[in-house]
Amino acid sequence: MKKIFFSFIITFIILCSFLFPEEAVAASKQGITTWFEQILPALLPFTILSGILLRSKFMESFGASSNLLTIILTLVCGFIFGFPVGAKLASDFYSRSLLTKRQAIILCVTANNFSMMYVFGFVIPTLFPNKSVDNISYIILYLIPLLVSIFALLTWGRKNTEDTQKNTASRFQLDMQIVDAGIISGFESLIKICGYIVLFSLASRMLFLLWQNTSLPAILIVGNLEITNGITLLSQIAFSSEKIRYLLAIQFLSFGGISGLAQTASIMKLSGLPIKDYVIGKLLLTLLLLIACFNIYNG
Repeated sequence: MKKIFFSFIITFIILCSFLFPEEAVAASKQGITTWFEQILPALLPFTILSGILLRSKFMESFGASSNLLTIILTLVCGFIFGFPVGAKLASDFYSRSLLTKRQAIILCVTANNFSMMYVFGFVIPTLFPNKSVDNISYIILYLIPLLVSIFALLTWGRKNTEDTQKNTASRFQLDMQIVDAGIISGFESLIKICGYIVLFSLASRMLFLLWQNTSLPAILIVGNLEITNGITLLSQIAFSSEKIRYLLAIQFLSFGGISGLAQTASIMKLSGLPIKDYVIGKLLLTLLLLIACFNIYNG
């Protein structure tokens, strides 16, 4: 099913690129610009440093405390630096046996959010230029996932009996070979993310171009395919209630779109974590955030 879906997406993009070359170029520019201006400067230093951190066995040197430290680091960095840092850190730490499988899945779901810079620097100003929704957005998009992650780690996460620590602490190592590997790994991860952003930016732009529809189903499809185009389309539609616009924005941001799902799947695949569990967890978290949004937003 997954192969059929991606084959359809690629075939669709190729055909539409021949039919609408100017729109295809514009969509590619938008995707690359989004990556270059928002993703690259925010995540490149972090991905390089995290790669060096992992290869130097810095976290392992803390011995029995390393499991708790990796959980805290994943949550903090996932919320601050944004998608897909949470999933990458959780997957990398799981590969190094610093997290259990259940802990890694929980953190992939709850710490894999869009950065505050993206939410409050692009999404909120685009959709609500004259209305302050910052406080409620902090609660819904960051505080609730944090509380969910703590609860899940203390309940379901603790039931996993697999060992996460070595009997003895590893020795911290750092040399130029480790630094070089961290730099290469950082660029490799971000180039892969750029490819997915461009691919789904093209798909969503072409879909909207062919459909030429601004109905609710069209907004849902475009927004859940690639979020930036979905937010742009959402800003152009007039709603009878701002609450509807905000609910849609929360749904896009909490789920992350098919583009985000593909990026996360490529990251989790390297560590062997099941993407199925991530999808189920993300859908449940999205539903929880929508319920919370519906109950506390006053539009």
